[in-house]
Amino acid sequence: MLISRRATANWFLAALLAMPLFAVAAEGPMAGEMFPHDLSAPDQNGKPQSLRSVMGERGVAVFFVRSADWCPFCKGQLVDVNRHLAQFKALGLGVVSVSVDEVPLIAAFAKEQSVGYTMLSDPKGAINLSLGIRDEQYPLGTKAFGVPRPTLYIVDRLGTVRLRYMEPTYRTRPDLKAVLADVKRLGL
Repeated sequence: MLISRRATANWFLAALLAMPLFAVAAEGPMAGEMFPHDLSAPDQNGKPQSLRSVMGERGVAVFFVRSADWCPFCKGQLVDVNRHLAQFKALGLGVVSVSVDEVPLIAAFAKEQSVGYTMLSDPKGAINLSLGIRDEQYPLGTKAFGVPRPTLYIVDRLGTVRLRYMEPTYRTRPDLKAVLADVKRLGL
């Protein structure tokens, strides 16, 4: 069967144009889009929370981490977030983390580290899966399926994603001083 150059070129162009759309969809909501989840999940005290309940007067910083129990990189980030909590609050932002830990595990971490922000329990990774931020190196059926890529969203009071930071590997996290500077420049 003979395929014309034009047909081949048209197919190649269509495939090329479709690729960025696929990549964006696989990386969750982008800045300028509405945050598409209400974050309904229990916190470290077992109390139901939502995006609305964790909002500060100007918005919320939402940190997606793998685990406060077994991931040393996540633990370091969560402690760093706690160190910068007053600065986030001074900018009018609530702070929340979401991990795949069960409530007792995040409760123990929150107590041990004197965490002053809300930590949400999403043990099946349902929030991560619905947002499209799942770490794809873990296939269906593996113990770590559903863990997120390290992702931080700054969401304003209207629910619009204003900033998004997604790390390429579980070993890296955004510099919170740079994040705070970016939030200040936004002037939420």
